[in-house]
Amino acid sequence: MKITPSQLTIAQLLSSENEQFYIPAYQRRYAWTDRQLVELYEDIKMLGDTDQHFLGTILLLTEAHKASINMLEVVDGQQRIISLSLLLEAIKDRFVEFQKEDVARKIEAYQYCQGLDRKRQNKILLGDLDEPDYGKVLKLKNGSPDEGEGEIKNQKLLNAYRKFAAWVSEYSYEDLYKYYFKLINSTIIVRLDTEKARDAYKLFETINNRGLRLSPTDIIKNFLLGHASLVGEKELNNVRDSWTKLIVSLDGIDTDDFFRHYLMCTLKRKITFSKLKEEIKRYYLMTVKEAEILPEYRHLVEIPDYMSGEGAAHNGDDELDQLPVGAEGLSANESKKINICDYGASLRNNAKIYANLINAQFDNKWVNLHLRNLKRIESTPAYTFLLKQFSQEIDEDEIIKVLKGIEAFMLRRHICEYRTGELDDIFPRLVSIIDENGYDQIKKMLQEHCPDDAEFEEKFATYNHKRSENRAKYILEQIEYYLIEDQREYELRSGSDVHLEHIIPQTISTKKALREFGDWVTYLGKGAEEKHDRYVDRIGNYTLLAQKLNIKASNNPFSAKKKEYRKSNIKMTKEIADNYKTFRYKQVKKRSQEFAKIAVRIWSL
Repeated sequence: MKITPSQLTIAQLLSSENEQFYIPAYQRRYAWTDRQLVELYEDIKMLGDTDQHFLGTILLLTEAHKASINMLEVVDGQQRIISLSLLLEAIKDRFVEFQKEDVARKIEAYQYCQGLDRKRQNKILLGDLDEPDYGKVLKLKNGSPDEGEGEIKNQKLLNAYRKFAAWVSEYSYEDLYKYYFKLINSTIIVRLDTEKARDAYKLFETINNRGLRLSPTDIIKNFLLGHASLVGEKELNNVRDSWTKLIVSLDGIDTDDFFRHYLMCTLKRKITFSKLKEEIKRYYLMTVKEAEILPEYRHLVEIPDYMSGEGAAHNGDDELDQLPVGAEGLSANESKKINICDYGASLRNNAKIYANLINAQFDNKWVNLHLRNLKRIESTPAYTFLLKQFSQEIDEDEIIKVLKGIEAFMLRRHICEYRTGELDDIFPRLVSIIDENGYDQIKKMLQEHCPDDAEFEEKFATYNHKRSENRAKYILEQIEYYLIEDQREYELRSGSDVHLEHIIPQTISTKKALREFGDWVTYLGKGAEEKHDRYVDRIGNYTLLAQKLNIKASNNPFSAKKKEYRKSNIKMTKEIADNYKTFRYKQVKKRSQEFAKIAVRIWSL
């Protein structure tokens, strides 16, 4: 392993005119939040005149030096490099405000590079996802995006610039120059250069203490690309391409969640986050043909229980029976193993399916509707099973039945407050169900772990939706469809245009509530304030409304609301005005019970 270490100031790091730091497309998006930004800024601010601040290491994959621009692939340290560039941009702009163009030009020399053609380029070149946003931030800065520019997708880039700009705006010229001097001359970074990809990925893992401070996605990426670099250049390029497409597909989605669901779907058992890195490495070693060249493989074959599928014990303390590891993908039989490029392609394809599940982006609009419903119900554990379902040929009517069944199953469990930890055992088991039996067998298994009608009806009438208003809107939407006997001709957009309305307001006893909503305390009668918390977030106290109420506060506040409810086109809202002369806690209870009877019919298994 040939490594060239250099201890450099920031000025030295960025001073080479023909070097460009390249953040490859397979890297994750820029992700620093306010906490990391504050730490970077304050660490430099607090430096004494003779102190130095160590910013850490950056790991670069380099090539033979040439006269034109030399691309330095950033294997580790991209978050710091990008943050430094945005901090320098904010400082430069502040010097421009002070009309100190000479200092601003010096900073620009750190921000740009050029080759023999003398064409100026950014010193930092980001991956496919972030590069457009980075360019917009440098152009737009404190302004708002123009219509032609479009929105900046990664707002963390814009936030970083604006935070730095706000902080340096408080400096006088002298204080700003002092801060800038400490940044470029007293801030130290260790640059590690290596010309071989396999050395870079191995060093990456070592630097990060075998991944203890990295996300599972970072560890998996490094492990996969590091191994591919040992196999060959062709394989490395192929796997890099697959990983890049995976990252693009999962843009905006938690990639660690994807890998956990992917592995649970594949192994058909629960995987905890704490075991994810270890388990996916083991699965890889037992699945990929070329893995035998890795030292980790030699250690693994010394564990006979794992090789036979008995060593991957069930995780967790759930009461469900333990499920042994499935034979799929874990057999020591060479004929069942796949090559590293096919493994990368499998990850890429599953990532695309997973993204379509999360974003509800399939061709069938009714499939997408039910996927959106599952998201509103908070059905994340179901993606383990759905990843398998959508990876094979399946009749769309059949998949809609499956989705509706899972909707009912998940809603009933949420309302009856069943343990969510059990779901990571249930859905991996569903993966094992024989396809020929279809929904009937899936339904049978779901029923085994689902509240019955009596329990669901009882809990539904008293459930408190305070922390799950999006789910409450979904419930009311489905009840509205039931009331109007909808035949899929009508779509109520309660996710955005229609709002959740509390009939008895959320607040009744403050001066502001009295002024805006009327005297609900007197109207509700004895014990109004004491009972309020128990009743205000029951389903019977909710309705759907397309616009904010325009009411005049009065001593009969419900009467004032009724006038507005009567204008609505939503049946359940109009019925409140037509069917209730008064609306107090007794009516909330009665209406909740009526809705509970309807709920049993809608969400049936």
